[in-house]
Amino acid sequence: MRDHFTLRQIPSGALRDRLRVIGEAMVAFLSREEMIRFDRRIAAETEHEPEIGAAFLAAGPHRMKRNFGMLLAAMAEAGELALDDPELAAEQFASMCKGMGDIERRFGQPNDPAYNSKRIEGAVEVFCRAYAVDKCERN
Repeated sequence: MRDHFTLRQIPSGALRDRLRVIGEAMVAFLSREEMIRFDRRIAAETEHEPEIGAAFLAAGPHRMKRNFGMLLAAMAEAGELALDDPELAAEQFASMCKGMGDIERRFGQPNDPAYNSKRIEGAVEVFCRAYAVDKCERN
């Protein structure tokens, strides 16, 4: 699963566009049926074996947050972002992109690509207003 969502293939261009691509990739990865099933199974197994949950978090979500945080730190060093805690900013962006859709899918609601796009656009807007040096003016 590790290779299904990577930050290595982020295009160059405007910050707003790069953030949108990241948000879309993240939500597409988490919206896949096999990921939803896997998430449910891990949660069920963790109740009996907590170390399974800890291993999953370390290998998946925490690793992604760390790597995305490093990318955001590089963007800050390049003068695009003004932030004190890149990993917190990574967590905030991911949470805004996923929104309630993540938990809704886990509990059987259908994926809504149009609303996912709206949610991601909103996440990019809020993130830019909070952290972007130039506030990511819309084209």
